[in-house]
Amino acid sequence: MLQEADAQGKAAKRVLIVEDDDRLREALQELLSASGYQTLTAEDGLEALDWLSRLPVHLIISDLLMPRLPGHRLIQRVRETKEWRAIPILLLSAFADLARYRHLPVDAVHLKPFRLTEFVAKVRQMIGPAPA
Repeated sequence: MLQEADAQGKAAKRVLIVEDDDRLREALQELLSASGYQTLTAEDGLEALDWLSRLPVHLIISDLLMPRLPGHRLIQRVRETKEWRAIPILLLSAFADLARYRHLPVDAVHLKPFRLTEFVAKVRQMIGPAPA
C-alpha cells in the first residue's frame, strides 16, 4: 500500500469520508484535517469507489443511507475486493438500534449526533493518531 509522508518523513494517514449531507461531510473533513489526517470526501458510495480505485486509504467513514450506492452496498463492495477488504470501516448512522448493524462487516458504528471530540477519539482508536 502506497503511503505518503509528511514533511518529517512520517507516513500520512488518509481517511475517506462518505456522507451525502454536505454540511456534515464538510465538518468532518475540517475536523479530521485539523487533527492531522489527510481526508478525501465522497457524496455517495459510487464516488467512494472511484477514490478507492485511485488512492490508498487507512480508514473509511461511511453513512448508511445515501443515494446511488448506499453504505451497505459500499461496505459489501469493499469487503469483496481483495485490495480493500482490510481497510477499517467506521459506520455513521442516526439509528440508535445497534442490533440492526450486526450483519454488516464494519469495524465500528458511531451514532449521530455525536460530540466531535468523541468522534476524533474513535478515529484515533481505529487507526492511531495522525503524524505529529
